[in-house]
Amino acid sequence: MATSAQLQLHAGSGGLVGLGNMVSKEWNSWWRTRRGLTHLILWLIVINGLMFLVGVDERQGSPPQEVLDELIEVFIRAGGLFATIGIVLATQSAVVSERQLGTAEWVLSKPVSRHAFLLSKLLVNGTSFVFLAVVVPTVVFYLQVIHHALMQPTVVPFLMGLLLHVEHLVFYLTLTVLLGTYFRSRGAVSGVAIGFLIAGSILPGVVPSVTALLPWALHPIAGTIARTSTVPDGAHVTILMCGLWSILWILLALWRFGREEF
Repeated sequence: MATSAQLQLHAGSGGLVGLGNMVSKEWNSWWRTRRGLTHLILWLIVINGLMFLVGVDERQGSPPQEVLDELIEVFIRAGGLFATIGIVLATQSAVVSERQLGTAEWVLSKPVSRHAFLLSKLLVNGTSFVFLAVVVPTVVFYLQVIHHALMQPTVVPFLMGLLLHVEHLVFYLTLTVLLGTYFRSRGAVSGVAIGFLIAGSILPGVVPSVTALLPWALHPIAGTIARTSTVPDGAHVTILMCGLWSILWILLALWRFGREEF
């Protein structure tokens, strides 16, 4: 009897068995639905729409260099704030919803490891979101800067600032996925993550010694580097610690999810 479909065998072993299948599943959730298009339109409106308004306001009588500096600063800091909130909201249910609906239990009954389950969500959600909320708006922003300031950002410092912006997003992505392995409510996950983000506007003034150890100073550092090509004092500590925190969140998420009972 002829079969209508063929099973495809994906090789894998150890803690990453099934990673390819899970990456394909997560990728389809972004790019074979309206989700990717929705995010693309949203971030063009939010980030580049904001930059258009700032550019129109700043170029009225302001020197081109001042317009350029202001546009870069707003793009890195304000655009970065919106994108950070966005990545939390976009991934708050990445683990929670699958635990609530029972799909996580069903998927893990197949030849898929728990590490592959979590790492696929980190990899695909991270790359998809960064492309839609950072890469595409940056290309449009570059054209906007030429229009409003009649100048171009210095490429290397600007890219360095963007990399720090991405590092900031990765911190909150990994934190959100970690929280999803502990909490069973999307509200709790997003509440803690966004609450931590908001705390960055309060605690540094109360306990300034913790600022260098947490990601709250990353966007100011990124803005300074992108505008002036100058690395602020103590920036290396913040950049290093933010990367270490992200690694720690991933390890804790893998450890906690590995002990989840279904």
